Parts: sequence; C-alpha cells; structure tokens
Amino acid sequence: MAVTVQQHAQKIMGLMNSGSFKAAAKAAKGAMKAFPHEANFVNLAASAMAQSGDGRAAITMFSKALKMRPGDVEIQNNLIQALIQTGQHVKAQELIAKLLPKRADPSALWFFKGASLSQSGDSKGAIAALTKAIEANPKHAMAYNLRGIAHATENDEQSAIADFRRAHELNPRDPDPLANIGLPLARTGDPDAALAAVEKALAINPNHVNALHRQAILLAEEGRIEDAIAAYTYLLTIDPLHAEGYAELAAMQSREENRALLPDILTAQKKLPPRSPFQADLNRAVGNIHFQLGDYGKAATALARFNDWNAKLRPYDSGAEAAECDRILAAFPLGAPLPAGGDRDTPTPIFVLGQPRSGTTLSEMILTAHPQVQSCGELDMARRLVAALEENGEAFDPAAFAAGFRADMPPVAAQARAFVDKMPLNYRYIGYLLAAFPEAPILHIARDPRDVALSMWRSYFPAGGMAFTFDQRAMAKSANTYRRYMAHWEALAPDRILTLDYGEIVSDLPAAARRMADFCGLDWHDAMAAPEKNTAAVRTASVVQVRQGVHKRSLGGWRRMEDALGPFLNELDPALWPDLT
Repeated sequence: MAVTVQQHAQKIMGLMNSGSFKAAAKAAKGAMKAFPHEANFVNLAASAMAQSGDGRAAITMFSKALKMRPGDVEIQNNLIQALIQTGQHVKAQELIAKLLPKRADPSALWFFKGASLSQSGDSKGAIAALTKAIEANPKHAMAYNLRGIAHATENDEQSAIADFRRAHELNPRDPDPLANIGLPLARTGDPDAALAAVEKALAINPNHVNALHRQAILLAEEGRIEDAIAAYTYLLTIDPLHAEGYAELAAMQSREENRALLPDILTAQKKLPPRSPFQADLNRAVGNIHFQLGDYGKAATALARFNDWNAKLRPYDSGAEAAECDRILAAFPLGAPLPAGGDRDTPTPIFVLGQPRSGTTLSEMILTAHPQVQSCGELDMARRLVAALEENGEAFDPAAFAAGFRADMPPVAAQARAFVDKMPLNYRYIGYLLAAFPEAPILHIARDPRDVALSMWRSYFPAGGMAFTFDQRAMAKSANTYRRYMAHWEALAPDRILTLDYGEIVSDLPAAARRMADFCGLDWHDAMAAPEKNTAAVRTASVVQVRQGVHKRSLGGWRRMEDALGPFLNELDPALWPDLT
C-alpha cells in the first residue's frame, strides 16, 4: 500500500519533534523522491538539515523549495535564517531588501535584519532594524529581546533593561529575557538582582542553555570561581557543543583540568560542520589551552583560525580611527588652554585608561579597594557623548558634557566620594574629560604593546569598537594611533595625567598603589596593596587573572609567540615606539 503525503509528513515531523534531525532529513529526502513536486518535503528536509547543524546543505534545499513556491513566506523566512546561521549576512540582507516591499507585515524581515546585523557586529544598525520590527508589530517580544542585547552591546544599560522587561511582559514564560537582563543589571551595580533574574529563568526551565550560561558568567564576575566552574561544567553536560562555554571555562581552569577538557572540545569540533560559526570559539578554547600547556605552535594555529573568522565577520576601519584622532587632537591644540566651565562636583570620576589588556582592571581593583571609591567598570558615556557632538555638529560645552555623563552614571557611583571609570579606550577622549571634570585625575597604564597584542589576540571582545583585536595589522595601527593620542595629551596637560608602566606595577605593587593613591588624593588603606582580595565585580577579559594575585609571568610573554605575531610587529611604527627592543 502506497504511503500518502500526510503519512510521510507525520513521520518526518515525529522524527524532528524527537530531535532525530538527521533521520528526519533522510526521511524527507525519501518523500521528495516519492512526491517530487511537493515543496513541503523539500522545506522539511532543509529544516531538518538546519537543525542538525548542516546549514549550507539547508540553504541549497531551501533555495530549491523557494523556486517551487516563490511566494511562500515560511520558506523565505527559513532561507534567510539559514543564511544568517551560516554567517552569509550579505546574502541574507540582500534577500531581506528584495522581500521587504512585498510583505504586508514586514516585522519578521526587520527582525531577521536586526539579527544579521547584530551577528555582524553592527549593533547600532541592529537597533535601527529591530525598532522597525517593533513599529510594525508592537507585541514582537523577540524583537524587544534582541534589541535589548544590541543595547547592552552598545553599553546602553538602561535601554537594554527596559527592552528585556518589555519582552518578559509580552511573553512571561520565555526564560531568554530574564537570562539576558542579568548583564545590564550587573553592570549598573545590582548583581543580586542580576542573579535573581537568572534564577527566575532557570525556575521556568532548569536546563535553559542561555540562563545557565549567564549564571556561570555572573558567578565568575563576582569572583566565585569554583561555583562558576561548576556552573560551566553543568552547562556543557546540557549542551556539549557550547563553544563559548568551553572558551570561558578554559580561561578559569588549571593546566591539568584543561588537559582533561581538551578532548571534549576536539570532539565538539568534529561534530560541528567545519564552517559553523561556533568553530571560532572552539578554536579560541583550543588555542588558549595549548598556550597554557606550552605548545605554542598549535596555539598559534588555533588562535589564527579564531581571529580570522571574526576579522572576516567584523572588519575594522583603521583609516576611520586615524581620521577621528586627527579631528580630536585638532580640537585641543597644544599651547591653547582647555575650555572652562567644567563640573567640580562629587562623586569625582577617576579615569583609568590605556590600551585594552594593559592593566586597567588591576589598577581599578587597587583604587576601589579604598572604602570611599566605587567601581563602575567600563563606562561608554565619553564615546557616546563625543559621537553625539559630531553627529549633531554641536560645539563642545564642558558643563553640558559633564551633565550628560552624570545623567547616565550607574546609581552605585553616588554612594562614594569617587568612582572609577576604567574604559581603556577613553584615551581617545582625554581632552574632553579634562575639560568636563577639572578635578578628575587621569591614570594612564602603559604596557609593552607586544604583550598587549598577544593578550588581545587570545581574547574575544564583543563591542564593535574592539573589532581591531581580530586583525594583527589593525591592532598595530590602533596601537600607533594610541601613541599619537597619549603623546599629545601628556604634552597638553602633564600635571593631570599619571602614567604608570604595567611592569612597574606588578614588580612593586605597594609602591605603585601608593603613587596611585597620592595622585588621586586618596588616603592610604592597606587593602589597596592586595587587589586580589577586592570583592568588586569584574566584567572584563581579566575576570580570572585579577583574582589570582599580582605576578610577573606575562611580562615579555609575546616572545613565546614572536613568529605568530609577525604581522603585528611589522606594522608597529618605530618612530612612535622607539623604546622597544
């Protein structure tokens, strides 16, 4: 007796609902042979392939289904999602642009565009697209949730919190917004509320992967490393292909623990398609474990794969960075007084800055060990305020700049006499900060750019402005631009900036900590000489290192990977770095 279309469909859906995606794809292909003109089976085969992780085969099959039924919205959406899943964002966005004028309800297409832009590192573009999705469908909970993620990437914590709360209101049984709201809540100084939100998400679904991941991150940020390791270990039992989980766990564990973890990561690499975007973070984990084990050749190979993937996905415009430097330095010419009228109120900001991975987190932990100094992490206000001035063509007003800065400060900043903003890239905006806050000390942490480059090459930075860290030549150009900035600022206001070398800090921590305290007008507390005991949350790539105590092991570490760092070393400008040997 011949099997009917409905019977074939029921069998395929049963296999898919049970998680047997490869078997479902095989069954769908069989149905395609029996009913070659039935587009639904082609669509089901493609969906099963996508669910099994074979995104590229799914794209071929979805494209075939779409030729059979060109106006089918479900197939159109499935093809777009498969393109996004495989990192083919240009093609996804081209198809979205083609379909937008034809859709009566364009909310799904705007949502997909937002997802594609977000994954491409364009969080601003994602916010604009997701706003369009919400305008088209004000009850689109997933669009609010994804826009919240984009706002969090842009360090706009209040907007992120508002979006996650709205997403939760629209769909209270979805754990995702509760898991995601933990990040901005923690950044605004409310770690208890962050953990409570994640625990609420896990109450809805105890094995929700995103919530388990967020819980592990929050525990690590709070310095509960053993609890974080346990949380990551459980996460990986639930999702043994969780690439970020492997990379983050590897950063916390000992050599022997990571030696035991390595086979699981290699197994995950084999199970995922070679072009899966998750391979990038698996390579990060592999590279850092091999580095820890002293196999620097294998480390270089894996880290190059990790960075190459991200560099292609998120190209960096070094020319735009250099042009911004020209504009900013021209606005604060040497020999001219700083604009007057800044804010001398308390709490007083202390700006700790330098290249990323230069020791700014360690310096923050030294300063915030003082009982009257509050840790605020990496605030993005200076960048956003300067960008707004340029976009609106407005003149710089120190008082207005300071007011805008204070308006977005985390509430915890008001609880102390001073607070630390340790956004490293604030070195670009020192002129604005000096004028806006005439009482604010600027603490500049200098470090050998080669050690900085190695550390950045081994790390992942999600912020769009950090995309240069995936490309060694871009890293070097950014380092050269950094030197231009600091030479200018130190000549403009030498009394307002204290430069400390990272090597000096780790070689004689008490002496360096006292210099920081004196420069910032702080009385001495012995706790400042033991930053590893500081219980303040750490939300940077230094989350583990800063808890281990100060050491000198990383000084000159770049020499272990000198050959692999060749493109970076060749691009450094010797005129800007005359002291390097």
